[in-house]
Amino acid sequence: MDCVSGWVSSSGLAVTAATLILASVLSTIIYRLYFHPLAKYPGPFFARISTFPSYWHTLKQDRHIWLWRLQEEYGHTFRYRPDAVLINTPTAFRSIFGPKGNVRKSDYYRVWPRTAEITSTWNVTDVPAHARKRRVMNQAFSEKALKSAEVFIHENLDRWLDLLGEQNSSSGKSINMAHEINYLVFDILGDLCFGQSFGMIEPGSEMRFVPEVLATFLKLFHPIAFSPLADWWVWAKPRGLDKVLSYVSPPAVTNWEKFVASCLERRTKVEHENRALNKPESEVRKDFFYYLFDAKDPETGSGYDLNELYGECELLIVAGSDTTSIVMSAMIFYLAKNPDVQKKLAEEILSTFTSYDEIRGGNKIHSCRYLKAFIQEACRMAPPVGADPARQVLPGGTIVDGQYFPEGTKLSISCYCLSYSEDVFPEPSTFRPERWLPEHTSPERLAIQEHGFCSFLAGSRGCVGKNLAWLEMMLVMSKLVYRYEVLQDPKDNLGGGRVDGRVGRQNPHQYQTYDAFVALRDGPMVHLQPRKS
Repeated sequence: MDCVSGWVSSSGLAVTAATLILASVLSTIIYRLYFHPLAKYPGPFFARISTFPSYWHTLKQDRHIWLWRLQEEYGHTFRYRPDAVLINTPTAFRSIFGPKGNVRKSDYYRVWPRTAEITSTWNVTDVPAHARKRRVMNQAFSEKALKSAEVFIHENLDRWLDLLGEQNSSSGKSINMAHEINYLVFDILGDLCFGQSFGMIEPGSEMRFVPEVLATFLKLFHPIAFSPLADWWVWAKPRGLDKVLSYVSPPAVTNWEKFVASCLERRTKVEHENRALNKPESEVRKDFFYYLFDAKDPETGSGYDLNELYGECELLIVAGSDTTSIVMSAMIFYLAKNPDVQKKLAEEILSTFTSYDEIRGGNKIHSCRYLKAFIQEACRMAPPVGADPARQVLPGGTIVDGQYFPEGTKLSISCYCLSYSEDVFPEPSTFRPERWLPEHTSPERLAIQEHGFCSFLAGSRGCVGKNLAWLEMMLVMSKLVYRYEVLQDPKDNLGGGRVDGRVGRQNPHQYQTYDAFVALRDGPMVHLQPRKS
């Protein structure tokens, strides 16, 4: 009898628990659909009640395309998570990322640091802390630092172009330019930031594993940061999770951390040796680390400690390599796909510079209007960060496009959605550099497009290395086109969409990217033919 009573009692408790859970779930759904501050915004049913749809598309690396499809269905303003709204308009972009946005970076960014203490200009969410870090970082990207940097770009770029010519003529096979661009940009980055090139462009280099380590690291952590467990992860990091992860992290994480640490250790050692020898400034290598090592915040007088240098070192590797290599891979894809565009670009470069060696930063290269339009169009069609750089509204709320959003709302734009909005960019899936030239576009339309150009973001969180990225892209494209004609492999459209592909990936003339915060990609496959002068 006691056993029966116990069974009945246990069953009753189980039924009660199940009822309470069901009631809690139903009440949460009803609240999120009808009473939540964001309830009035349209969006998919499951996305309004759960973070799972967003997480699912993060796992599939197509969240930027999913958000674009939602924009096509619901318009520029829609709810894609219970706590998040996107407003994909130029005015919203400038408002959210401008000085009056009253937002901070969302807790998504707090998942990324190796430990809770190691933050960088990119992933710190506290506004005053970011301001201090940014003031220090700005000194490494001053005009003086940029002038010192150009020589390192040319040394690596010239060698790379020589090797590409040798590779193309000796093998006769098409070249995967996503890989080759990766190697070039990493080598430039090594020279600019850490005292020496990584040597990835050299045949048989043992360092060519690094871009894949970075890609694997991004593919692992990006879904974690957008998962339903992200809030728990952030809470647990300073409460023991960091220590656990230091023992059980997968190889992708440990290999990446070792690479970053080795870059920092090697360059720091050189800096200490230079100072111990009291070398005259004329003999000291003036790369970015040189400017960063002793840089001080002009307001507080403090610089970076060792943990902060690690964080900024990691930032320089990711932001300094992946972002420009994404766009330049797309540029080469569109060069090969659009012979008329390539012809116009080559004519401008060849008529501006009398020799290859004359191609340098300065007034001449900045006079190449079609070159700049070409780069801007490639940035638009392949934004390095395709989905949403998430922001969270601070106390006091904020007003965007005439709509009030309360504290805690996750609010942003999607760079891909804004870049492919027909209201901003007519025929958005067509690669057309002329859209950026005043003789081909009305002043009103040009102003709208410039206002909606978001590849480098804007405001205090805008890309600190924007000027360097522009210089690097202009030099690479100018010298490449001066020396070679870029030809599409007729048998291999790697990098382009497929007619039988998923929605958003069906255009063979559109370069395809895959969301891992920054965009992953592959291809194009091209032949390089020496250009006849």
